[in-house]
Amino acid sequence: MRSAILYLRSSKDRSDVSIAAQRRELLELAKSKSLVVVGEFVDAVEHGRDEDRPGFQAMLRDLKARDRSWTFILAFDTSRIARRRYIAQALGHETKKLGITILYAKVPEVDPITAVILESILQAMDEVHSLMSREKGLAGMAENVRRGFRAGGRAPTGYALETVTTDAVREGVPVEKKRLTLGPDAPAISTYLRARAAGVGGSSAAEKSGLKLTRSALVDVEWNALTYAGHTVWGMRRSKDQQSGGSRRPRSEWQVQRDTHPPLITDAEAEILLTRLETGSAGRQTRRRGSDYLLSGILMTPEGKPWHGDGGNYRTRGGYMRSEDIEKSVLAQVASDFLAPAVITAYVSEIRKLQEGMADPREHEDAARRLKEIDAKLANLTGLLEQTTEPAPLLRRMEVLEQERRKAFERATRAEADHQQAQAAREITDKDVSAALARLADDLAGLDRDGLKDALRGWIDRVELDPATRVGRLHYRLTLGGVKVASPRGFEPRLSP
Repeated sequence: MRSAILYLRSSKDRSDVSIAAQRRELLELAKSKSLVVVGEFVDAVEHGRDEDRPGFQAMLRDLKARDRSWTFILAFDTSRIARRRYIAQALGHETKKLGITILYAKVPEVDPITAVILESILQAMDEVHSLMSREKGLAGMAENVRRGFRAGGRAPTGYALETVTTDAVREGVPVEKKRLTLGPDAPAISTYLRARAAGVGGSSAAEKSGLKLTRSALVDVEWNALTYAGHTVWGMRRSKDQQSGGSRRPRSEWQVQRDTHPPLITDAEAEILLTRLETGSAGRQTRRRGSDYLLSGILMTPEGKPWHGDGGNYRTRGGYMRSEDIEKSVLAQVASDFLAPAVITAYVSEIRKLQEGMADPREHEDAARRLKEIDAKLANLTGLLEQTTEPAPLLRRMEVLEQERRKAFERATRAEADHQQAQAAREITDKDVSAALARLADDLAGLDRDGLKDALRGWIDRVELDPATRVGRLHYRLTLGGVKVASPRGFEPRLSP
């Protein structure tokens, strides 16, 4: 018996495919593949940008469970699994190790090489769709701000949320929005902020107002000075993947809709508070942290001495260079090395070598023969069950055979996957590898600073830079033929204007 589970996910997008519609299509898919559905994992109204989904996490736990009874995952399309390629690829890697197959209702069945390319394209499209949906959502939130409504989140201390019925109608029901009204802590917040604007210290102002908030909470109150001046503000904070330059955006990027709710302080008092905060933040940020240097820990002299980030430069005994010049040159060299003809040819050769001997046709034949034997025994036992009044021994024997069948099926699945992978490796060309490495170089260009640091540490063992000659060389963690790869030629950091 070949068993499968369904993974169903819907998002907040009203045009998204419903859970019921997905389930209906997947049950048809299971029927066409002679699969028995033994369970399902559901994430209703959950986005696919990360793994923090209850149903998805439950599926991952069951995936690794010893008593797992299924070997197929059925999903409506690739976007149901995730809208981030790294999540989809991680799941694909894990399922392959465990002999589990993922089938999609809306992805056509093709040959192994085309399947790899098609899945990569679909996953990239899923990610683009996610980014576009996010942009549309942000545009909608910005429109709410322009109309004086809350863009989301709870009310700041001192205010409460009031529900307002708008003129818009959705599915026959009037659309409701939220806006701010005065809350029970409004007098205390007003007293605190006015005292701070007048130059009173934070602790004294908090004591005078009677506010029982932590110091960090009071600082947040002051950063929301424009909100307390009666204006709706949106876009103050950066998203998590853009916070290498700090969590708050410059004030010039804030979206402000004036006079949308009752003020607790004046515009002049708000300006005093924000100017003080911005001046203090600029002073604290003049010195770069060690973690801001892209190559810290991997930039070395030829003798193995480290270069250290300091004051916007990399320094070592014998010299220093601007960090921006070195980092730009290293990134340019990485992108160039990925597309070097010698590297591409070597990769093709190595991939083929790695696949040699992986696919053993006897393994698949043995597993298939064992499956056939077990199926025959199960069929006999099923016939005996209809004739006996003591089914318990037969059922126990059938349970043992089902476990053996599962192991044999997993063996056959792994053998088939190895065979397809070896076949794909034999047919791979320089052009295929060149296209894959070009995509990798494009991904590198699109990463934020934290993502770049993680990627470089995954690919690069060390960057050698001679302080005397200022000539560098990259040494990669990647190996070809058992030998670690170095950049085909050296590089000289280009000076920024």
